[in-house]
Amino acid sequence: MRFTEREMTVAVDAVGKELYAATRPPWKRGSADDEWEAMTPGQKYQRRAAAGEVVLPVLIALPDRPTVGAPPQFSDEEYAEAAVAGARALVGSRDPDAWESLSAKKQQALLQTTVALTRAAVAAMPVRQDPDAITVPDHL
Repeated sequence: MRFTEREMTVAVDAVGKELYAATRPPWKRGSADDEWEAMTPGQKYQRRAAAGEVVLPVLIALPDRPTVGAPPQFSDEEYAEAAVAGARALVGSRDPDAWESLSAKKQQALLQTTVALTRAAVAAMPVRQDPDAITVPDHL
């Protein structure tokens, strides 16, 4: 699917924030959002890069849905198909046979996680504008 640069940036940022909150020790006090805001750009970059590796191939594999004025909606099957394509690209980037070497249980867990993160990414995206119109700035 075609997304604007702003939509993808917001999506990757939201997933990076969610991954940070999920990996944060449970005994830490304070808000994960406050800690995220206090992080340096370099620390945030590490989380965003990891989120981008997981989510961007799946977002690109989603079917084209030209919705203007609302966030795009996808079915469970569409998310699953895109997650398979994205997970194969992620796991097979270094070794093409790596996906087949994973057990069925690991493949299923990877797909479920990828779908959940992609749903969070799409939910965090701003309301869509016309992608063919040149509207500057595109983040309003």
